[in-house]
Amino acid sequence: MKRYKKLLVPLSLQAGDSIAIKWAAKISHLAESQEVLFCHNLELPELPETALEKYPWLKAPLDSQVSDQMEKLVDAHWNGREEAHLDYLVTSKSSAVFSILEAVLDQETDLVVVSQQSFGRDLPIRLARKAPCSVMALPDQEEIALNHIMVPTDFSTYSEAALDVGLAFAEAEGLAQLDSVHIFNLGNFSHRVTLPEKDLIQMEEDFVEGKHQKYLEQQNLRGLDVRPFEIFHNLIGAGIFMHAREKEADLIVAGCRGRNTVTSLLLGSNAEELLRQARVPVIAAKQKGTGQGLLEAMLNPE
Repeated sequence: MKRYKKLLVPLSLQAGDSIAIKWAAKISHLAESQEVLFCHNLELPELPETALEKYPWLKAPLDSQVSDQMEKLVDAHWNGREEAHLDYLVTSKSSAVFSILEAVLDQETDLVVVSQQSFGRDLPIRLARKAPCSVMALPDQEEIALNHIMVPTDFSTYSEAALDVGLAFAEAEGLAQLDSVHIFNLGNFSHRVTLPEKDLIQMEEDFVEGKHQKYLEQQNLRGLDVRPFEIFHNLIGAGIFMHAREKEADLIVAGCRGRNTVTSLLLGSNAEELLRQARVPVIAAKQKGTGQGLLEAMLNPE
């Protein structure tokens, strides 16, 4: 698992940062990461001149103080790869999203690791839409475990990329298997035929079972046991969450759209729902460099 050489970890200097630091540390071992950049954005309000005259210490730069805080926090929770170079970045942009995205471009980041407890559930989605790399969203849980990985699939090229990431994690962690999960429903098809719904469901299940098997036969499974599951559910996201709970999955790897400038800002509704609602870590897997030209144009308009 060599794809995540450069990690970026936003820190809020509040509760939740420890989760991101610990997960980044674990990934650094699995991926043999070379660089880990911890960043914090100072959103400073404009102060009136009278306040600055009365409290001149407010003029003092906070960068070094914040950097020291980050280093102490990382020292307390980091047990990552010794060879990984740790660095710290303090910015003062009006938007945390754009400060992180600029850092992603500058560092040529492979994976952003972000805690939902620190930044809420919207930031990972906004980053996954725009960042030219994968994004890992972490829920509010202290346990850092990697025992059961699941990869939702719709048999697309995006799913293939996600499966490759899931297999790499499983192989690096020494796991013997993972789950490939396809959620299906009848859509509007049931309204156009007179067969009983249970018969329609069985017909669709038989069809997607064969399609799933053929899909897996075409993938490089690295010698791992990839268990296919075909689950009927009217809502794809809810079906994925149901399987994750039943099988006690502790990592979901989902493919997302975005291979050109037209689709680079489209994450996909199912991937967004996973990032927003999942109670286990979710990686929105994206080919590195996806939409980078458009992002550069957005951040550096002429």
